[in-house]
Formats: sequence, structure tokens, C-alpha cells
Amino acid sequence: METINITIKIHKEDVVNFENWLHQQLEVISFNHIQDTSQMYKEDATFKKLVKAVKEAQKVKDEYAIKNNYKYLNK
Repeated sequence: METINITIKIHKEDVVNFENWLHQQLEVISFNHIQDTSQMYKEDATFKKLVKAVKEAQKVKDEYAIKNNYKYLNK
């Protein structure tokens, strides 16, 4: 089984039905509503630095997992 993470945009009024449908069709691990932070990103230098730090940390984590996950497969 594979784990997939996607981000989509959907009309607010459709969220509940979509979430219910997903839960009926799949094993949902998490379902999160993401705040619109586009204006904050444009105007807040501290927030922009935080976003950059999170992206860099995610990149380092992903690279580590790619290099080392083979040790834990098929155990």
C-alpha cells in the first residue's frame, strides 16, 4: 500500500461532502484545512523566513528518508 499526500483547492461548501466521500473510499490518515496565508507571506518577513525554514527542513528530511529508508523495507 502507498501513502499519498495531495493539496487541492475546493469550494468551501463542498468540503464536508468531499471529506465524507474520501473517508468512504479510502483509508484517510489526515484531512487538514489549510489557511490562506498568501497575504501574510507577502507582508510579514518573519512568516516568510518560517516558510523558507520549513521547506528546507522538509527537503533535508526527504533526502534523508530517500537515502536510508531501504534499511527498513521488508522487515
